[in-house]
Formats: sequence, C-alpha cells, structure tokens
Amino acid sequence: MSLKVAVQMDHVATINPRGDSTFAMMLEAQARGHSLLHYTPDTLSMRDNKVSALVQPITVTDTEKGQHFTLGEAQRIDLSTQDVVLMRQDPPFDMNYITLTHLLERIHPKTLVVNPPAAVRNAPEKSWSPNFPN
Repeated sequence: MSLKVAVQMDHVATINPRGDSTFAMMLEAQARGHSLLHYTPDTLSMRDNKVSALVQPITVTDTEKGQHFTLGEAQRIDLSTQDVVLMRQDPPFDMNYITLTHLLERIHPKTLVVNPPAAVRNAPEKSWSPNFPN
C-alpha cells in the first residue's frame, strides 16, 4: 500500500544528506513506493479550520550534497489529505514551535503525525532526558 507522506523539516537544501536521519527516512519511504511532499514549518497555517502547508513534491537521491533532491511545483494543500506527516524540523523550542504542535494536533489522528504533537510539546528532549540520569 502506497502512502502519501508530507515531511515538515528545515529546507532540504540546508541538510547534510550523509548524516541526516530525516533524509534517511525519506530515502527509505521513497524506496518503498510512498509519495513524498516537502514543506518548511513557516508555511504551515490554519484557515477555515483546515491546517494547510505550501508543499512541494520531492524526489531524493543518495548522492552528494546539492544534488540530493529535486523539488516539484509548490502548492498549498490541506494536510489532513495526507496519510502521514513527519514533524522533523529542528527546534528552537519556542512559542512558534509550540504553536506548530497545536496546529498539527488538529489533524491527528486522522492523519498520523510522527512525532505526536502533544508528546513533542510535553516532553522536549532537552528537558526530558534528566528524568533518566542512568
């Protein structure tokens, strides 16, 4: 079964494809026949109770930086039409980041949001890890 996967991340042009875990997930999803859309967090919005983003179809390749992706034409879509949204942008863990989690929570669980927005908000990695000192 082919899935429609939207990836919320820092712009793909800024990543190092050799060490980026999001890029590795995209390569694997594409290899399994899933369709990929790329968008940056700053394009996420809500209007008329619909969460949308300015997305671009993306094709990724396991090559050198700068040639590791091809983007298609941008269009605004309702994210609830996707099967999966991968929330993968780097924080800062600030009010904008928290607001994004609230927006994505509106489409979850109809659309599977990975990482779950409430979990990202309630257990940020920098403040959660001290709970496990060993």
